[in-house]
Amino acid sequence: AALDASLEKTQQAAEAEEEEAATLGVDGRSEGGAGAAGRRTAESVRGAERVLEALSVLDGEEERAAEYEAALARHAAAPPDDDRPRPTLVPNLLLLGLTPGAYLLRALGSVRPAELEQALLLLPFDAVRRLLVRLLPLLAEAPPVELMARTILYLLRVHHKPLVASRALLDLLGPIHAALSARVSAERARLGYNVAALGFLRSAIERGSEGGGLFGEALSARAAAAPPTVSELRRKTAAREKKTGGKRRPKQKGSAAE
Repeated sequence: AALDASLEKTQQAAEAEEEEAATLGVDGRSEGGAGAAGRRTAESVRGAERVLEALSVLDGEEERAAEYEAALARHAAAPPDDDRPRPTLVPNLLLLGLTPGAYLLRALGSVRPAELEQALLLLPFDAVRRLLVRLLPLLAEAPPVELMARTILYLLRVHHKPLVASRALLDLLGPIHAALSARVSAERARLGYNVAALGFLRSAIERGSEGGGLFGEALSARAAAAPPTVSELRRKTAAREKKTGGKRRPKQKGSAAE
């Protein structure tokens, strides 16, 4: 129901912008919001549904965790003669054995990159708020930094006015900016370090000697320590027979007759 309402609202906004653009003689589809809404596809709708489903599952998991904590508190406050068993939290099968953050990123990553912006545009504003809140703690260490950065920046660009108008959401933008900037700086430094290391290896290999370059000594030592192969034994035997003129050594007297 929320997705249908969002679709209808987005379509109405797109039609209004197109009418205004037609009145002004400008192609309204060339701009971000209306153009993306006009080009929505079945894949983008399914992607928005997957993100909404993931947010709903995570909200339900938080409610289960809160109920579990309350049950633990009641069990701890129970009298000693109460023989009721200690409550246990059954794992949520919908999470597929993943952590909440990994489950959310899995849902975002399941959307095709070409359809990601259209899928995000179909999300209602309440889902956008919940998504930003859940992405904030993942910015420090979660692997797909490109996916998170693209998602956050697009949502901030599309929903800039309502985000700035809300005091609570405005306070959320500061930590998001700090965390995202720190993560991008760390990734840039890591990338620069790896590029420099690859450049050093290339220079070392180019300066290497004819014996194998950078790894020549290690390969030579390994070859010397390794036992001879069958081909090497055959080659040595052929060289020895060639040196002796192809004559075989006479058998000793004590050997058994053929």
